[in-house]
Amino acid sequence: MIALLASPDRDRLRACHAPRCVRYFRKEHPRQEWCTPRCGNRARVARHHQRHKAPA
Repeated sequence: MIALLASPDRDRLRACHAPRCVRYFRKEHPRQEWCTPRCGNRARVARHHQRHKAPA
């Protein structure tokens, strides 16, 4: 971790955008927002449910 924070790659360190995920990752692609494909799927499902939930 110390080596990563001292390297030029520290600018690519990001927090995962998935709900309830507390991980950080090194961004490898400009559109990458999640640490794993599993977190990406969880974020998409949460976004879908938010858009389509029944009115209360």
